[in-house]
Amino acid sequence: MSNLRLSQTQLDHLSLLQRPASDVVELCKSAFDYLINGPNLTRYEALAKKYSDSGDPEAVQRAVEALISLLISVTTRAGSSSVDMQAILRQTFPDLGEEVLEVLEQFVTSKRNFVEGSIKSANIRAYRLVNLDWRLEVRIASRSLLEQCNVIVTMKLYLHTEPKNENRELLEVDMTGRSEEELAHMREDERRHRKDMLVQTDVSSLVHMIKTLEDALAESKTRRIRNIVEGIH
Repeated sequence: MSNLRLSQTQLDHLSLLQRPASDVVELCKSAFDYLINGPNLTRYEALAKKYSDSGDPEAVQRAVEALISLLISVTTRAGSSSVDMQAILRQTFPDLGEEVLEVLEQFVTSKRNFVEGSIKSANIRAYRLVNLDWRLEVRIASRSLLEQCNVIVTMKLYLHTEPKNENRELLEVDMTGRSEEELAHMREDERRHRKDMLVQTDVSSLVHMIKTLEDALAESKTRRIRNIVEGIH
C-alpha cells in the first residue's frame, strides 16, 4: 500500500475536513479552482464565516493548499489504478467519517488526469531563449499617407531545448579538427534541439508581452507555484 507524502503541518491544516460532507465538497471545489485560477480570498472569507468554529480565511486557504498537496501526492505516489484509494485515505485520515472519505476519494480520482497532464507538460523540454537579434524599423511616409510614424520591431529569437552554460558560445561551434561523423552528429543534434524564429511586432504589443512575462515570473515565485512544484518533484 502506498503512503501519501504529507507533512504533519499539512495534516494539521486538513483537520478542517472534520466537517459535514457538503462542506468538504466546497473545500474540494475551492482546491481545484485554486489550481486553475489561483487563490480566491473572497471565497475563503465566505467559507470561513460559514464555519461556526473557524472564522479565519487563512485557515481555509491553508486547508485548500493542503488538499492540493494531497491531490498531487495521490497522483505521484499512488499512480496505479488498482490501488485501494479508500483504504489509503482511511489510513491517512483515521478520524474522518465514511461520507467525507468518499468525497475525498471522488475528488482525487476525478482530478488525477488533470494533474497527470500538468506534470507531463511540466516535464516536456521547452525551448529556452539563448540569444536575440533585433532591428527597429520606422515608416515615416507611404504613397497613401505622406506623414506617418509606424514603428516596427523585428526580432530573431535563437531557441534551444538543451541547458546551456552561459560562459560557452551558444550558437557557434568550432568545426576544426572534427571528423565527418562528429559533424553529422552535431548537425543532427542542432536540428533536434535548436530552433530560430523570426518575430515582428509593434511597440505596444511588445510592451504587453514584456508585462505578461514579468507577471508570469512574479507568479512563479509565489507560494502557490512553489507548493505545486514541490509536490510534483
